Amino acid sequence: MFKKLFMMAFVGVILLSVQGASAITWGTMEVTASNSVAYVERYGIQEVTLGITYQPAIFGYLPVYAEVSVENSPGWLTVIPSPQKFVLKPGVNKNVQLIMQVKEHDRQAGDSGTVEIAIRGKLVTGGVFRQIEEGKISLLVGYNPYTEIAISALQPIERTSPDRELPFLVNIYNYGNSRVIVDLTAEKEPGDWRYVISPSTVVIEPKQPGDDTFPYATVTITLTSPHGTVISYHNDWEDFAIKAKARSEAPYYEYQGGKWVRRTDEIDLVTKYETTAYFMAKNKGFYVPGFDAIVMIAGIAIAGVLIARKKKK
Repeated sequence: MFKKLFMMAFVGVILLSVQGASAITWGTMEVTASNSVAYVERYGIQEVTLGITYQPAIFGYLPVYAEVSVENSPGWLTVIPSPQKFVLKPGVNKNVQLIMQVKEHDRQAGDSGTVEIAIRGKLVTGGVFRQIEEGKISLLVGYNPYTEIAISALQPIERTSPDRELPFLVNIYNYGNSRVIVDLTAEKEPGDWRYVISPSTVVIEPKQPGDDTFPYATVTITLTSPHGTVISYHNDWEDFAIKAKARSEAPYYEYQGGKWVRRTDEIDLVTKYETTAYFMAKNKGFYVPGFDAIVMIAGIAIAGVLIARKKKK
């Protein structure tokens, strides 16, 4: 015990006497990471564990003040070490959590960037603070997809008369961060009405940095109102529903068994999203078989009479 105290005192005297010895290396900060690659979610937090140790080169008794510094990171990512500063004894491992979160959502899934970390140490004595060699490590961080769409009907309730086409215009908005393929189908068909969805599949790009609005695609749902085979009167409401299913084109990675694995199945709000819009159509009026032809013939006849009168004058 006495020998150890004597040695520590001797080390202290030497350290205080070499205030100008800035070229002497007193030790090295070493750092490892639980993973060299990580993927972050739009609304999630991803953590990577850093293992930090101080290895003295000359004297192994004095601890260091250690600091974890984020030297570089993508502009769309927030990176915070926890804890950032601490006292570290020689040869003792200290785990630090590197917390990462997306701060700019208008980034496209699949984007990646490098996070550079430096570990610096300072001895507890004065003039030799800068004699600890810093440790460095780099991580590659990717952005996982997030999938969400919305259907906006310009006029979800419309009226028409028998045997007429009735168009519904709808916009499909992409609120996610990846290019999506959207398939539209009838979740509830409009009874006896005929319907056509055009186009039934659309591709929508994600919002880009600086865009004021979300990208969208316009789809037309055309209904044809029913009618009887004889003269009839109609005054009926019919409701129907359209389902839109979006699939992301970006790959999704999940941490499994100590490594990142690409998922190929469909996951809600990640690689797929489904939503439904509801509509109502009213069919009101008389239907007379051949009425259009009768009107046309009558119109031609009236036009002929008018022309004949003009010639007589």
